[in-house]
Amino acid sequence: GDNMKKIFIFFTLFVISCTSEVPHNMEGELAFRSDRWMKGSEWSWFWYSFQYKVYNGPAYSNHKNGERKEKGDIVNGAKSGLWSGWDEKGNLKYKGSYFEGNEDGEWKGYYANGKVKYEGEYKNGKQIETWKYYNKRGKMTTEEVYYTCDEDCSKRPITDCCRNEGKVKKSKDFK
Repeated sequence: GDNMKKIFIFFTLFVISCTSEVPHNMEGELAFRSDRWMKGSEWSWFWYSFQYKVYNGPAYSNHKNGERKEKGDIVNGAKSGLWSGWDEKGNLKYKGSYFEGNEDGEWKGYYANGKVKYEGEYKNGKQIETWKYYNKRGKMTTEEVYYTCDEDCSKRPITDCCRNEGKVKKSKDFK
């Protein structure tokens, strides 16, 4: 009866998600546990352990010299949306999208001089469609076309399905 209700209320206080507006440093304030970014909370005598909560909010990491290395949002403990990365000198290195922790969507890489190094699209962590690679002067050097999986896997043995996804279908070099 009444006792059960109290216990239930007590347990619902242990919400296992933690949302923040303040950007968190992935190296100091967050921990990567079982494929999720977590925020460690206080020592809990009740659980007799440190409680980790799935993190939601902006996050970043820095190079050893203190320069920003990458930043973006974490949703339900996984990198999500647009992320940017920089080299040790603070030059933009890449900009790309994540979905549930995997590269997903448009990606662009950059040379230190600001010129585009590569551009292409990811789907679920694998390169798809056409990728273009450039030299430091901005001239295209290579174009690669990747297999894209749009097979209906219900009609085929699952081992065959999408086997080539993320592999190069054809590659062309430019002089």
